[in-house]
Amino acid sequence: MISEPVPASPGGKARRRVGVVVRRRLRAYRMDLAKYYRRDCVLPDFLIIGAMKSGTTTLFHMLRQHPGFLPPLAKELQYFHQPRNFRRGEAWYRAHFPRQSQFDAARAQLGYRPVTGEATPAMSAPGYARHAAALVPHARLVVTLRNPVDRAWSHYQHMRRNMLPEKLDFGSALAREQDWYARGLELTTDNFATLGPRLHKLGYVKRGQYAEQIEEWLRHFPREQFLFLNFDAWKSEPVAAATRIAEHLGLPAHSFQAAAANTGGYGKAMPEQCREYLTEHFRPWNARLFNLLGEDWGWPCQLQ
Repeated sequence: MISEPVPASPGGKARRRVGVVVRRRLRAYRMDLAKYYRRDCVLPDFLIIGAMKSGTTTLFHMLRQHPGFLPPLAKELQYFHQPRNFRRGEAWYRAHFPRQSQFDAARAQLGYRPVTGEATPAMSAPGYARHAAALVPHARLVVTLRNPVDRAWSHYQHMRRNMLPEKLDFGSALAREQDWYARGLELTTDNFATLGPRLHKLGYVKRGQYAEQIEEWLRHFPREQFLFLNFDAWKSEPVAAATRIAEHLGLPAHSFQAAAANTGGYGKAMPEQCREYLTEHFRPWNARLFNLLGEDWGWPCQLQ
């Protein structure tokens, strides 16, 4: 792996991320109380499950333009895969969604059934699929996937701006992840609280091995409940992507307006040696993904 100097983490963005984490934790505590008086809340009709850094925030916020979407209290609830939230129970999760009375009133006003849902892009996390299937087995699932090479670089840049920022250069970070798995470290539901901050949060490569993640989800949900979107294709046509999601959710047609979220430059390009390494690493994984989907999205692969 190539090593390159790492610039200082941007202070302003780091402070904003601290604010996001603090607000998320405070909301969690508020919902510990709310679950006792918001007992009539509905469960989600859909989940946007990933992948991280593949446009999930843009799609969620565009979907909010549709009058038939009743949003939760926050986009990302981190319930099914996050042990500290999952222990809070179903009532805690439900309390984030609209009340049944709100749902019924919206249905009467709209003339059709509205939907609600959330977007936690952690599809690679152990237990996420199993826990979701147990509670919302009929939920529609939306999966947007990005070329895993570019996703890994975007993920790294995201962690460079984290409140506990990534300290290593990209090449060294990739080597570190490779070493973790060479030593037999494996993320499970039992060790997520201790290993998650490393293997999940810093899983630049692992989280791009989409095929193994989708295979796990397909063990718990039927194929017809999924909508797969190619981020590299829809990023220039977000209206078309939002329209496909609305159709997948059974909502009537709507004139969406293009929007973007979590955009921003990285200041420099990915080191070429890292790009070459990732391109070769992901070839068999991309081939396995395209075999699952029944279509080739044009990413470098070894077709079988």
